[in-house]
Amino acid sequence: MIELTREVLAYTIIGGVLLLTAPWVAVTLHRRQRRKLRQRGIKRYGH
Repeated sequence: MIELTREVLAYTIIGGVLLLTAPWVAVTLHRRQRRKLRQRGIKRYGH
């Protein structure tokens, strides 16, 4: 029973870390793509 609780706790912590880091990763990748396009001379994109 104690092992099951540890496993659930471990998965909860891993899930929480992924939920917190996912938006940061998305913003970082978006900025990197925008910077690459700007270096190539494309100022507006996506609209």
